[in-house]
Amino acid sequence: MARKKTRAEKIESGYRLQNFRMVASERTVAKDASEFGYLSSEYVVKDLIKTLVYTMVIVGLLVWAKIKIG
Repeated sequence: MARKKTRAEKIESGYRLQNFRMVASERTVAKDASEFGYLSSEYVVKDLIKTLVYTMVIVGLLVWAKIKIG
């Protein structure tokens, strides 16, 4: 037969469980930040600006070629 926990043991195990949940959630936040950091707004903006610049260069070259060729 299993031993019954005293009130103090129940409270102590509750605190341990609560602390474990907090530590686990902090680890999850850190893991998410490291895995999905490339999705932060500054990286997205940089990537969009770079894409826009390349697009403008390509469109400019196409327009220039169309004008030159006739």
